[in-house]
This record gives sequence, structure tokens and C-alpha cells, in this order.
Amino acid sequence: MTSKPVIPYLFLLPSLALVGAIAFYPIYYAIEISLYETRFLQKVAFVGLDQYARLLADAGFLRALFTSLRYALASLALTIPIGMMFALLLNRPIRFRAFFRTILVIPWTLSQAVTAMLWVWVLNPSYGPLKYLLDQAGFGQVVFLSNPDWALKIVVLVNTWMTYPLPTILFLAALQTVPKELYESARIDGSNAWSSFWRVTLPFMQNTVVATAIMLTLQFFNMVTLIYVMTGGGPLGSTQTLSLRVFLDGFYNFRLAGAAAVGMVIFLLNIIFSLSYIRVLRRSELY
Repeated sequence: MTSKPVIPYLFLLPSLALVGAIAFYPIYYAIEISLYETRFLQKVAFVGLDQYARLLADAGFLRALFTSLRYALASLALTIPIGMMFALLLNRPIRFRAFFRTILVIPWTLSQAVTAMLWVWVLNPSYGPLKYLLDQAGFGQVVFLSNPDWALKIVVLVNTWMTYPLPTILFLAALQTVPKELYESARIDGSNAWSSFWRVTLPFMQNTVVATAIMLTLQFFNMVTLIYVMTGGGPLGSTQTLSLRVFLDGFYNFRLAGAAAVGMVIFLLNIIFSLSYIRVLRRSELY
């Protein structure tokens, strides 16, 4: 029997070691540290699953979990349809199409910090452009980011504005792979533009839509910078998500074990989201 060559696997070792150091070791360390009581960065005593039991009894954690779900699902519900709408428009032979494609992608080129600071300036109740427009329209002073009823909604809208170019680009690329013969057949069968979208375009693009939804859900659920710069989790904790709580507990309050426990909850939720999307995709392929 001929032995398998070893040299090709040796060339993979540096890459595997790098992936292990960057990806797997932090997960192992987070699991380990969440099982201890910590004081600043030092392990004090082994407490097992007590950190997780405290989370289940913590009203602030449950509220942050609910806020994370609201933030991710609301952003997804807006970003996917808007991205699809712009992709359908840009796929048509309109004038200045290259110009509009460039303009629509601009929000995606900005970092979360820059986007947050831009919109904090726009929404500033003292000197922001929106204040001037509201004054001209006869409205009084409106404080959006300091209102617990409005803060999360505003952050969701800003996140949608920043993120919609990504699904637009992905959907536009998928639209250009749909065979034109399918549209011609649908037109011969008497389908209008709306029915052609539901019967031809969307089924052909379902893999792209699901993959985009998975990517965006994970991005929204793990987002920190945009929320931190715009609201810092306030007012009254109305915009504090799980990912922001991990950041604040770990780097501001130095509750490292609690932050690690919340981080592991986020990690498990990310796995659940991904598996759920994949299951939906496989089920749709069966039919």
C-alpha cells in the first residue's frame, strides 16, 4: 500500500495554526473564563454555570436580548426589501445607470463610526439640519436620540441606510444571472411584471436571498460601533443590545466573566440563526 503524502499537509499547518489562534482559541478562552468569578482580568474562583444562571435572572440581560432581536429583525425587514427594490431598478436599462449605482453604494463605503457621527449631527436637536427643517415646517424641538420611544427606531433606520447597498449589490449580481428565456416564457403565459417577479425572479434568487439574510442577521446581531457612538445604549437602556453589553462589561466595567458569558450566548444564537436559515433553504429546495 502506498502511504499518503505528508508534505502537502505540512504546508497547511501554518494556515491552520493561524486560524486556530485567531478563531478557535478565543472561543475556548471565552468558555473557560465564563466559568470563573473574575476581578478585573484575574480569575478568582471557579463557579461553574453560575454566571449563566445569573444572566437568566437578570432583567437587564433579558431586556438586552429582546432589544437585540428587535434591532436585528427590524433592520433585516427593512434592508432586504429596499435592497431588492434598488436591485430591480438598477437592473433595468435606465439612463445614467452607472451614476445611480455609484451614488447608491456610497453609504456602504462609510464606516459605522463615521455613519453614526454623521447622523448624530443631522439629528442634533440644537443645530442639526433636521432641526432647521422641522422649524421651517412649524414643528417644535424634537429630541429623537434622547427619547426612549424613538431611539431604537432611529438607530434601525440609520443602520438600514448604511447597509442596504450590500444586498443591493448581491441581488443585482444574482438578477443578471436569471435567464431571459424564463421571462419570455412567463410573458407568453400571460404573466405581468409582478407575477414574473414572484414566479421567476424570486425562486431563482432564493439561495442569494437566504445567504444575504444570514450574513445580515449575524452582522446586525453582533453590531456594536454604530449603536455605541449614536446612543451608548441609552436612553434608559432602550438601545442596549447583547453585543453592546459585552463591550461595556468587558472594557468599561471590567466584568470579564459576565461579558464572556453573554458572548457565549451570542455565539450560540448566531449558530441557531444560521442553522435555521439553512434549514429553511433546504426545505424550500425540496419543494
